[in-house]
Amino acid sequence: MTAIILGMLSCDKLKEPYFTEPIVQQSDTIALEAADTANFDGKVVALLEDFTGVKCQNCPNAAEVANNLQAQYGESVVILGVHPNSGFTYQDPSGGFPDFRTVDGEVWREQYGIQSFPNGLVNRTGGVQGHASWPASVTASIAKDTPARLIVKTEFNDATRELKVSVHTLILQDIASHDVRLTVCMMEDNIIGKQIGSSGLINEYTHRHVFRGTADGLAWGKPLDMTGPDVMEAGRRFVTNMKFTVSDDYNADEFYIVAFISDNLTKEVLMAAERKIK
Repeated sequence: MTAIILGMLSCDKLKEPYFTEPIVQQSDTIALEAADTANFDGKVVALLEDFTGVKCQNCPNAAEVANNLQAQYGESVVILGVHPNSGFTYQDPSGGFPDFRTVDGEVWREQYGIQSFPNGLVNRTGGVQGHASWPASVTASIAKDTPARLIVKTEFNDATRELKVSVHTLILQDIASHDVRLTVCMMEDNIIGKQIGSSGLINEYTHRHVFRGTADGLAWGKPLDMTGPDVMEAGRRFVTNMKFTVSDDYNADEFYIVAFISDNLTKEVLMAAERKIK
């Protein structure tokens, strides 16, 4: 992964339009286009992490709440369905159930002490929440002022299954942290497989927003600037590039990159974005 950093004039808060200043880019940077920033004014995005399991009978109800929130708020809500790699029976794939367990998901579960499912996090603030609390938390989160903008760009080669990713980050407000990190995740949507529901076995359940792991194996992300000052100043712009091969086990037609930046001291998610690779 490579990162390109450009310092710009600092101010209390940048104003629209964003991403209009030129930036020196490496040859593997996927450049922004006008359509990428259209209708971008005032956009705030909340990350909803749904800790779930294929043998959790109440988890489909929570997934419905998450899906309804995304239907209501559109691109302002990004969802990750996280199946930790724990010893709990909720994620047990035996008996023909899909195996969605991830090591990164287990790292997050341990950090937040999640022992029962479904449970979730909204921007990793307010603690672990049951799905009844998600609507209020999401509504409150997207009403806040965002300190940054993110745009994800992708290029996918069908023949080789090589995926190139460029994540464009612009800091809008000073962030009082010396450790602001970018986490890049893989997500697969609309997977048909077994699921236990409140009425018993569902043979052809549609699993949504399935977290497949981080793209670089860094559960807590990588610092945007490893040598910067204690305050991440408004006006700083970053481009983070990576490329990898998408496993044949994943459906490229339903594959997404989800990126978010967070304050690694508080773990709060400051902004999120997603992009379908095809």
